[in-house]
Formats: sequence, structure tokens, C-alpha cells
Amino acid sequence: MRKDVEQALSKFDINTFGNRTNIDNAEKMLSDEEKVLFVTPTNLTVSSVNIRKKDTTPGVLFLTDKRVLFCSQILGKFKTESVPLNEIRSINGNGNGLSGGHIEIQTIAKTYDILVSYKMSNVQQIQQIFDQARAGFGSQQAASPQPDILSQIEKLSSLKDKGIISESEFNAKKAELLSRL
Repeated sequence: MRKDVEQALSKFDINTFGNRTNIDNAEKMLSDEEKVLFVTPTNLTVSSVNIRKKDTTPGVLFLTDKRVLFCSQILGKFKTESVPLNEIRSINGNGNGLSGGHIEIQTIAKTYDILVSYKMSNVQQIQQIFDQARAGFGSQQAASPQPDILSQIEKLSSLKDKGIISESEFNAKKAELLSRL
């Protein structure tokens, strides 16, 4: 087991009984550059915004400094969900000690509800870890050199005016660039 995974599990005294396969599968999906910040066996409920479909699956959730990764293997069927931190729009924690604590992660297309703990103090600490990961990821992105999006759009417009790219190609790339703002 990776050292950062062991540390994340011990921080909240997480019991991994029955989840070793899921943890091993998730570790295989991690790059050497990713640092694991939080790990928990959980029931993950995924709600798709457009279809109003809910799917609940038991498995293991990893929070790294780059993404949220969920792995599950039931009856030999492997399932995974991966959400880059920059796609997360909001993170909310709630709980009451009776029904359990939850962390809710919202993206544009999906909502992820993660059962994390029965102690509200743990839910608050876990939410802080998620918030810090998002904030840290944003500062990593800002520190890395990125071409100016507006100048890229101007260059694309010039290519369109010269007939090198079509109007639809221009609009597609422009939308992609604007979504990064």
C-alpha cells in the first residue's frame, strides 16, 4: 500500500475491512505525481443532472491533489468515477449523527453524494480537506504557464477569416477556450 494512502486511512482511523480489492484497484489508477489526501470506503450516490437518475454503489473514494476517484468492484464488475478538481463547482458537508455524514460534490453534469462518517466533527474536517485540495489545485493551475485565452481566440478568428478553419470549427474551439475562464 502506498505511504500516502496509509496516512490518509490512519488520519481518520478508517476501517478497510472488505475493501482491500477496491483500494488496490484505485491505487493502480493513481499516477506517481498524485498525492492522496483522503480515503474512505463509502456508498457513493451519483445523480445525473439531465436524466434525474440516481445510482448508489459501494466502493472506495480517494481524494488526491488532482481529482476525486471512486472505485468499486461488485461480482467481478469494475466501476470507476473520476472527477478532476477543476470540474468541481461546490462542496458541501452535512450530517446529524443519526443518518450519517455526507459530503456532496457538485459538477456541471453530476452530483456525487459520499457517505463519510457519523460524527459531524469528522464531516467538517473532511470538507476542509476537500476545500483545501480545490484551493491548492487552483493555485497549481495559476502557477503553471497558460496561454492567454483571448489572444488564442483572436488567432482562431484570424484563421477563420483566412479560410483555414470553418465557422463551426472556430465556434467549437472558442466555446472550449471560454469554458476555461
